[in-house]
Amino acid sequence: MTMQSKTDDFLQRYEVDDEYLVAAPDLSGKPNILSAEKDGEIYIIKQWPRTPEVNDDEVEAIWLHELRQLHRLKGYPGVEDLIATLVDSGRDQNGFYLVLDAQERLPLTCLMKQRALGLRSHWIKRLKSPASRIIFWENIIRIADAIEILHGQGLLHRQLDDSSILTSITPHNEYKDFQLTGFEWSMRVPTLTSAIADWPNASNDRTVYSFATDWADLGRLIAKILNIAVNVLEDLSTPFKQMAIDSDLMLIEISFIRKLLGVVPFRANVSQENLDGGTVKKALSEIIEALKKNVSTTSSAYDLAIKISSNPDATRSSSSVTSRIQDIYKIKYGVTLDHTNIEELKRFVEQDIKNASTLVKSISTSNSDVVYFLKGQELFYQLGCFKPNRSSDEESWEIAVCERAHVELPYALSRNVNSISLSSDKIRVLSIAEAYDLSRRNPENISKNIWSNLFHKFEVDDSSRSPEQQKLIDGFVACHLTEIAYARAEIFPVDILDTREDGDNNWRVELFSTKSEDAESLAASLGLESPALRLEKILSKSEGDFEALVWSLVSNSSLGKEEEEVLLTFQEFYKSDEGQLIFVFTSRQVLPFQQSYFIAPNSLQGTFRQLSRRAKALDTLETHSELVDVLMNPQKHAITTSTPKGIEKYFDSLDESKQDAFQRILTTLSLYLVQGPPGVGKTYLVSTLIKHLFEEEPDSRVLLTAQSHSTVQHLFHEVYGSGLGDSFPQDLLVIRCSKQDKNDETSLSDADEKAKSYLRCFLDSDLYASSTSDEVKSEVRSMLNGTVYKRHSLINQLLRSANIVFSTTNSEQVERMIKDRAQFDWSIMEETGKVTGLELVSPLLLSHRRLMIGDHKQLPPYRSNEIKTVLTSPEKLRKVFQEGESIFNTKIKGETVKTFLTEFPSSDEAVREVGRIAAQNFMLFQTLVENEVAEAKNHENIFGSKYGRTSIGSMLSVQHRMHPDIAEIISDVFYNGDLKTDKEKELYYRGLETIPPFIFDGIQELKESKVLTWIDMPDVQLTKYMSKGDETPRWHNSQERKVVAELLKRLHPISGLSKKAKIAVLSPYSEQVGRISRLIYNKETLRNEYSHLSGFDSADDHSDFCSTVDGFQGSEADLVIVSLVRNNGNATMRSALGFLADERRMNVLLSRARHKLIVVGSYDFLKSWAFEIRDKGISRERGEGAFLFKLIEKIEKYKGEGEISFISSSKLVDENGTSGTQKRKAKGAKDSNRSRDAVGLDADISRNGGPNK
Repeated sequence: MTMQSKTDDFLQRYEVDDEYLVAAPDLSGKPNILSAEKDGEIYIIKQWPRTPEVNDDEVEAIWLHELRQLHRLKGYPGVEDLIATLVDSGRDQNGFYLVLDAQERLPLTCLMKQRALGLRSHWIKRLKSPASRIIFWENIIRIADAIEILHGQGLLHRQLDDSSILTSITPHNEYKDFQLTGFEWSMRVPTLTSAIADWPNASNDRTVYSFATDWADLGRLIAKILNIAVNVLEDLSTPFKQMAIDSDLMLIEISFIRKLLGVVPFRANVSQENLDGGTVKKALSEIIEALKKNVSTTSSAYDLAIKISSNPDATRSSSSVTSRIQDIYKIKYGVTLDHTNIEELKRFVEQDIKNASTLVKSISTSNSDVVYFLKGQELFYQLGCFKPNRSSDEESWEIAVCERAHVELPYALSRNVNSISLSSDKIRVLSIAEAYDLSRRNPENISKNIWSNLFHKFEVDDSSRSPEQQKLIDGFVACHLTEIAYARAEIFPVDILDTREDGDNNWRVELFSTKSEDAESLAASLGLESPALRLEKILSKSEGDFEALVWSLVSNSSLGKEEEEVLLTFQEFYKSDEGQLIFVFTSRQVLPFQQSYFIAPNSLQGTFRQLSRRAKALDTLETHSELVDVLMNPQKHAITTSTPKGIEKYFDSLDESKQDAFQRILTTLSLYLVQGPPGVGKTYLVSTLIKHLFEEEPDSRVLLTAQSHSTVQHLFHEVYGSGLGDSFPQDLLVIRCSKQDKNDETSLSDADEKAKSYLRCFLDSDLYASSTSDEVKSEVRSMLNGTVYKRHSLINQLLRSANIVFSTTNSEQVERMIKDRAQFDWSIMEETGKVTGLELVSPLLLSHRRLMIGDHKQLPPYRSNEIKTVLTSPEKLRKVFQEGESIFNTKIKGETVKTFLTEFPSSDEAVREVGRIAAQNFMLFQTLVENEVAEAKNHENIFGSKYGRTSIGSMLSVQHRMHPDIAEIISDVFYNGDLKTDKEKELYYRGLETIPPFIFDGIQELKESKVLTWIDMPDVQLTKYMSKGDETPRWHNSQERKVVAELLKRLHPISGLSKKAKIAVLSPYSEQVGRISRLIYNKETLRNEYSHLSGFDSADDHSDFCSTVDGFQGSEADLVIVSLVRNNGNATMRSALGFLADERRMNVLLSRARHKLIVVGSYDFLKSWAFEIRDKGISRERGEGAFLFKLIEKIEKYKGEGEISFISSSKLVDENGTSGTQKRKAKGAKDSNRSRDAVGLDADISRNGGPNK
């Protein structure tokens, strides 16, 4: 499926028929259409010929235009059934080519020409028959659906004719198989200036196009097929009745065509109407119902032709149907039935199948051929296709032919059989002679029921999904049910001790934890502590995963909807005389009487909304076979295109690895993966890509998503900071569906402001002023001045029309766009390594061209280890499935989950398999990247080269953030040495004129310390009388905190900088971060002893200097101070190291610094565990910690080379925790003479930040 840009012969790869199916007129801009075969599959090839001496830029533009439209439409759910899909494209010296998977269909033009195919019996040749016209109008509904898809994406077809409709010669799906093609002249409505102009010699001289003109073109095509002159239809003076007589059509059919042509309105007394697919399909349904009333009942039978002959000289085999019937007559009646007795032979068959006929599908064990039988009481009748013309190979299942019959199925055909029951009154028995006569003389009387449609009922899965596709869907279902189970585990069983009014309509509520067998069992299955213990930690120790003050009182834990929600606000707790922990809440409502009580944090409502959105995305994915196939095997379904012209102009601003990725992204469909290690400039690559897209196609539509609001905001500022906002016209519609700051109430603020702006413009327009409708004017003013809900319809339209939409991955707006079936030209997803697979499904659904950017070696999705443990344990996962059955909230489950829970087999093997796939789906980006790396490696091992395969991913390998000494550690420890530092950046950092934008005072070792500095804490196990290491609540470390405080007191900015330097204090533990933050801030203001830090900035999108590692991915600072916290004598790796054994967190923690990284922690403690892990291999338990030895090994190497500074913590803080600053104050030392200006070095020294691409 690779596009050819060389001058080889593209058509050599296919067996191409000698004659064109459709030959295009010269200089028409239309393609020739050819039939071709490859590997047993039939394709249609569209060829735009090239003439060597003629400039063919315009022809190439037409070809590229249709290619883009086919790519755009490919991502639409279910589109492959209605619109011919692209499988290959290319060019050579002879032409430009598109290869379509038409599934053995041909252009309707071919079938309309009888001499081309000689299909007397094809329904398209007998449209005077009401039965055939039912098929015809059902097919027109398919074309109406396809046109509606185009219009829904803002596209006009502009060239609807019989060559743009494909249909099959052979029966398929009851002949309902019309497909739409021919998009070379299509255009997008929002910016018509970018569409291909009319071909100079085109016969159509229309200059105004709209959705209505496509419907009118459909009317003209229908009139042509039904052989009615358009000018007669447009002439209102022609009587309806006369047209009906002349055309053999019903009045309702003629009226419909006139309405499509715009001759008369669909709705009477309407001067202007917006014609859409819904209106058209409603009218078509009425036509079909009217025709069905006129169709005779005999046409509903299936026709069976018995190969019997009145010719006395006809030869017969022993297994012929005549011989078998004769044998039965001889045994039963003792007579030999004359083989020319046609009526008696037919009567036998009719009686044999009268009360007990069964259709049998048999697969031969010898050659895997499929054979169908009709089973009667006496015989199995072997079925074959009818050949209406004995001199051609044309076959049809409109009539089934029986030549052979069997008393029992042959052995080779009896091992693999399936059957379905049939009603005997649905079968009409004919002789073969009658069948031929019917085909020649009265083809309209052949049954419209096709035998092949019965054969489709043998499909195992009604959805027509393969077992592999179903497994992928089931894996996502398992992920969803597991996340639901974790949400349900946050609902705690309680009992009410006391309620009393507390004045001002407030109620004081006292409650305590109670045991619930279901809640305890669920917690155990998920590896959680008991509900009572977790609730105690949240409310009395503030140790939970969330801080909850507002709670909801509910009557059950099944996520069902409450009739009346009661909100509780937590106040305090106390212990009863019996030692029971009592929690005190207040409420503004009287508590309802319930059999049982539960409380859930109010933030859980947001989780429920997220789960509901994911359920809807999962339901949509089930119908999106193209995306399912891509996720199953992206390499197999990858398509490469030629390199766009002019992309080299961007290469100067891109390093080598970005150049390679940039080119591959633009030439690879339908999915491309970019792994972005720390500091490589992932967002810069996205900005460059966006710039290119809108320079090439100004009407492009791009969706950019990330998990967090802050990342979306960063993405927006980077894209606009790249010059996009200045480079393109004002009418580029950009919408941010994310909270712009923490005070935003809604993520709709930007879209709503734009909606109000458009409404104000409309109010100021001449169109509004000239309107005579006071009702319309009032409605517009009401939309502008009312609440945001009044403007939702306009906001939805803006989202569907926007050129760029920035949104969080699982936002309400993304959900709405999926519901509206919006489609973008690109869906670009950031931070995909820390997003679950099911979260990614939503943006994946919204485009055919998907770019996933992330790094699975940095932070994973929330609770990834715990959820993977559940998914890979059949016992735990089965419990999750059982819990899912008790969930009452259908919105959270969705239809796909409900079907899964009803039908899924519960065997250990089935549960284990779905859990395996679910674990891969949960870490989707990691799975896709690792599969791509493995496949590329296998290909190179087998073929000796990495070339010859379509790559769907690459790693950005040049970093621009960190000092090379920091970057080398990150590269060697986490990326196998593949991460390099940009050469310009390395020169900048190692240049003598470059100094860090900060300095430490006082301690000489600190002032002269290296880029990598370790403040070494004593190992709690090796140090006498040292009792304090890490402490609970989990986890903090007061000794490290004092060291960090002393570092910050000695830290000062360099004076004379054009912008403030950024600093950050990081730790893996929120408890430590919170305590450090409270140490240096008082209500978000720096305390006096830290006021000098106002000369620094916090990292982008951070309100203070302190952050957990989980909250800092994607951020960076000039100086980073890390507090490791852990320092203990625990016996196991997990209990001793905790987060320090998590390779991904440590990667992020150590890679945030630009100029300097200071680590505060016990090196001996970490080193001892690194050697323990190496020597005993204990990390194999969970695949964690192995990186620690590589880290220590690298640090030891740096020590030997003098590239890292080790400073004992006692230099800053003594054993009692007294800082050097405090000692000097105790001695009366005066610091006031220390000039801050002296700290700053000569202002003439260059302080340029250098390139940071």
